[in-house]
Amino acid sequence: MRTSKRQSEFHGMFPRISRGSPTRVGIPSRPSRRAGALPFVVRTLAPAILIAFFFIPTMLPAQFSTADMASGANELIGQPAPSWTHRGWVNSAPLELIQLRGKVVLIRFFDDNPIGAAAIRQLNAAHREQGLAVVGFYVPSPMPTQTDAAAVQNLASAVGFDFPVANDSQWQTLNRYWLNRADAEPGGMTFLVDRKGIIRYIQPDGKYEKESRDRKARGAFEKLEKQIQALLQEPVEESSDGG
Repeated sequence: MRTSKRQSEFHGMFPRISRGSPTRVGIPSRPSRRAGALPFVVRTLAPAILIAFFFIPTMLPAQFSTADMASGANELIGQPAPSWTHRGWVNSAPLELIQLRGKVVLIRFFDDNPIGAAAIRQLNAAHREQGLAVVGFYVPSPMPTQTDAAAVQNLASAVGFDFPVANDSQWQTLNRYWLNRADAEPGGMTFLVDRKGIIRYIQPDGKYEKESRDRKARGAFEKLEKQIQALLQEPVEESSDGG
């Protein structure tokens, strides 16, 4: 049977639009199976891909905050550590980064299931007397979620974090430290800040453990600790100026 021009155009997949005349939409009752027709998988997934393209960016507004993009999307090593914005503290009076000048600061972001919690406790206990200040920032995952101080206090106590912990439930500080790296995980990023407030080392995923069976995790812990020890040996006057 002869196929009409309307049925064959675009292999039966798209309506025909004629210029200079009212638009008429013709929908074939059966998709063409001729060579060149869109594969079934593409036709099936196309709507989902379009939905993801338009809506997923709006689901993560905090990660792409315009105000914080300049600092959060760039590699921060060698740059002054961004200031902190938070919704209160546990285990500490209100604390600002500038108050810790002269110390080496380990900043650790963590969520409800903080991997490497034991490693953080070990580093804090081993180097606190030498001048290391460990500071935690609670960031709910996978999205910013209003969280009260009592919930943050309970989580910090459960994992043995007795150092200052900020409630960053709206990701305000996290945005400023966000890394434009495929291996960065917001609930595990660790930053080392030198005595003058300059970021000197970043561990992006929190996967480090002193006595792990995983060689990579052990190596990550050893590297982090060596960085801490090196920074603790630097005199204040030899560090770079920071804001």
